[in-house]
Amino acid sequence: MATQGAHPPPAYSEKGGEQQPFQPQYPPQQEQSPLQPGQYPPQQQQYLPQQGYAPGYGQVTSVVTATPGVAPTMMMVSHVNDYMGFSIFTFLCCCFPLGIAAIVSSCEAQDANARGDVVRAQAASGRAKTLNWIALGLGIAAWVFGIIFLILWFTVFIPSWWG
Repeated sequence: MATQGAHPPPAYSEKGGEQQPFQPQYPPQQEQSPLQPGQYPPQQQQYLPQQGYAPGYGQVTSVVTATPGVAPTMMMVSHVNDYMGFSIFTFLCCCFPLGIAAIVSSCEAQDANARGDVVRAQAASGRAKTLNWIALGLGIAAWVFGIIFLILWFTVFIPSWWG
């Protein structure tokens, strides 16, 4: 955060044989007058990545925020995949209890992403992914056994009862 009216610190005194530290030369900052009634504060500008090159999940994006008259700041934003679509699919089509647990983990990953907590987002994302794959495997197995049972029911058991 920049302080208005602050000046850079004075240069170090020169001593025998020591090099003076590098002092960047900033453009002089103008003192901003207080806002008059009806005026708006200066708006912040954001410079996002180039269009057509949207960042994918698991990648780090740089966002530069600048306010006129203040030095720009740079933030690193990371997005971890939350597997929410996969979780909803496994909830509806495969295994109801594991689907609920996967949705909860996906929501935790989304919340951690929103807070910028990459470590917790990765942990919740990995848990959601594991639960989703287990639910998918159980769901496929249940469908296969169900179809086999129906085929056996109508071809073996029913005809034997009716003789």
